[in-house]
Amino acid sequence: MFFFDERYATFELFSLAHLFAILIILTLLVLMIIFKDKISNRTDLWLRRFVALLMVLMEWIFYAWALRDGDFQLSLLPMGLCAISMYTSAITLWTKSEKLFKVIYPYAIIGALLSIIVADQPYIFPHFRYIHYFGNHGLFLLGNLYLLIVHKFKMTYNDLLKSALILFIYALVVYPINFLIDTNHLFLRELPSEVEFMFSMFGDFWPLVFGLSIFILMNIIFLLSFRIKKRHLAVS
Repeated sequence: MFFFDERYATFELFSLAHLFAILIILTLLVLMIIFKDKISNRTDLWLRRFVALLMVLMEWIFYAWALRDGDFQLSLLPMGLCAISMYTSAITLWTKSEKLFKVIYPYAIIGALLSIIVADQPYIFPHFRYIHYFGNHGLFLLGNLYLLIVHKFKMTYNDLLKSALILFIYALVVYPINFLIDTNHLFLRELPSEVEFMFSMFGDFWPLVFGLSIFILMNIIFLLSFRIKKRHLAVS
């Protein structure tokens, strides 16, 4: 099937295929903002649950493809930030849980944005992996923004600190597991080559600096998402 043809393994960073995926995600975001006040309760329920099911379905098809080709490795276990963000976002969209949203929102946005920009996958359209990679990252990015923009979910700075603490504790658990099963979940053993140069100067302490940079990004996401939004509502 052409959806799994290895001839499409020609992806390049910021190529036309990459920029096209980014453009699609941005277009969907703009449409969401334009029609945010025109979504009925029925449409809202259908959208949220369709996106939740679609993300999980594409993930399982990806696992089946990897198993079929004998390429399923322990690195594909759903222990990475994006896999956790995807599954948790699916549950949040299905249940419309604001409590779960407060936990997952910061690193779901960070994980999706970084993955879409760095794009650590080798295929172009119409290969399934291209559709799966940009589809799932784009959907859990847009899904969380949907809950923020359409449902006006809120988050305090204390919620952000709790979210960061959960991620920190999880990283402490995953770090030794990576060495036990020879994986690189959360990029705690090795960073993608596109960003590795930014942390190489810190030597063996780079995981600590990497963790601090994630926390700084979480604060930036929080400020952009909630403080600016709050000021905008106050002015209007």
